Amino acid sequence: MTLRIEIPGLPPAECSPNARVHWAVKAKAARQYGTDVFYLAVDARNRSENPAEWQNLDNARVSVTFMMPDNRRRDLDNLIASFKSGLDALVRCGILLDDSAGHVTLSYSATQPFDAVTPVTTVWVCV
Repeated sequence: MTLRIEIPGLPPAECSPNARVHWAVKAKAARQYGTDVFYLAVDARNRSENPAEWQNLDNARVSVTFMMPDNRRRDLDNLIASFKSGLDALVRCGILLDDSAGHVTLSYSATQPFDAVTPVTTVWVCV
């Protein structure tokens, strides 16, 4: 069983640990991004064949792929940290039971397309 959640764009730059912004600006960006991911995850769950299968998963595997719009170098560590509010949203919407190390296995990757595309973050949740 696999649930695919597609999030337009990359996590906001304000959520990066290297962002030099006021704490309130960072908090607002993280809250908005978390809300966006929350609703996209609920929508993906509800569109699945059996939405009840995607409730409070324990020992799930979550794979996050960042599709870059160009060939510029980016630091994967910053993208991972920037996605924290997105992962927390998967817990808030009830797909994951918890996002701590004992309850979920995480993997992250970044890819560059062969042609210019709109950046996309894709989350795969596997049981």
